[in-house]
Amino acid sequence: MEYGFWVFDKNEVQTLGMEDFTLQKLAVMIVPAATGGGRGSNYEYILMDVPGYDPATCFVTITPKVYAPYDQIGRPDTWDGLPTYTDLGGTRIAIYTQINYREPDGGGGGKNREMWTRNVVESVVEVVKVN
Repeated sequence: MEYGFWVFDKNEVQTLGMEDFTLQKLAVMIVPAATGGGRGSNYEYILMDVPGYDPATCFVTITPKVYAPYDQIGRPDTWDGLPTYTDLGGTRIAIYTQINYREPDGGGGGKNREMWTRNVVESVVEVVKVN
């Protein structure tokens, strides 16, 4: 079996293929499993500073090291989720392991309180450059 990417025109002539570019792995990081939460907002992140990273020519993948042993139900359950990332500019990437949300404060009047939660599975973050 062969894996890759190929593009053909209407005459079935290959116009783009794996031989037209290379992939270069720039960085790999393991993000440990973590749980937690609390009141207020949490804007902590894990910093990845990756020489050669440019969002115009690179991509980031986040892959779990373990998977749920059952079909996922499409809403939060007891199984952990994945971290997320954002580009900070330059060669810097932020890896987030928590989310911020609001919930009713219980006092009526439509007021909410800020909360955060962390529930991530151990994951592998990879940064790849396309040449």
